[in-house]
Amino acid sequence: MTTWLLALDTSTPRTALAVGRIDRATGSAQPVAEATHDDRGRPASAELAPRISALLAAAGVAPRELGAIACGLGPGMFTGSRVALATAKGLALGLDCPLFGLSTLAIVAGAERVRGPVLGLLDARRGDVYAAPFHLGDDGPERLADDRCCPLEQVLAELPAEFVARARAVGPGVSAVASALPAELRARSLAVPGADGPGLWAAAARAALREAPADVATVDAVYLRASYAELGLNTPKRPPYRSPFV
Repeated sequence: MTTWLLALDTSTPRTALAVGRIDRATGSAQPVAEATHDDRGRPASAELAPRISALLAAAGVAPRELGAIACGLGPGMFTGSRVALATAKGLALGLDCPLFGLSTLAIVAGAERVRGPVLGLLDARRGDVYAAPFHLGDDGPERLADDRCCPLEQVLAELPAEFVARARAVGPGVSAVASALPAELRARSLAVPGADGPGLWAAAARAALREAPADVATVDAVYLRASYAELGLNTPKRPPYRSPFV
């Protein structure tokens, strides 16, 4: 039976959206509409709902027709991951449909429809990257190892030499660590601002066709490490205010 699948991700400086049909019985997936929005310099949260509405309208799909939701869980921007997940949970609960959780690294790996061995890279700052290796085929990104948060040198040291010799690094993290990439890998790599619609659909369709849905009540964003606030590293932007009524 054909089901309408809506996918969303706001874990990178782009908002990526996609909607299409999937059929678990035949293993087929057909994207119908995709959208990629550059959110650098402004929060995605205020615009996510109208963007979803516009995408569904472009596809000719009423919200009540949706039969599955897929959502990027991170790693990436902490607030962005939470915004997308809260929206996806609300839709899944309201529509009583399954929710599939996606690695944002898998989404990024599919950017620009790169094929073959791909190393998804996001800048984790503090000298680290978020990274995971995939093989990207016509049926989407196949995971080869878990998502990691560590220095690039450690990522490369733990990957098989044959993978590094053929892979392309893809994602916003490429620009941040370009000087540390081996010359041949750097020449093959692709720096993109963030997730995009085609990469999101590739990851979402594969998950919806091959994986079990997440537990909507317990699924959470993937951070891989503590935030600045949790580590006590946040610097207040202004002096603390003391109320005169205290």
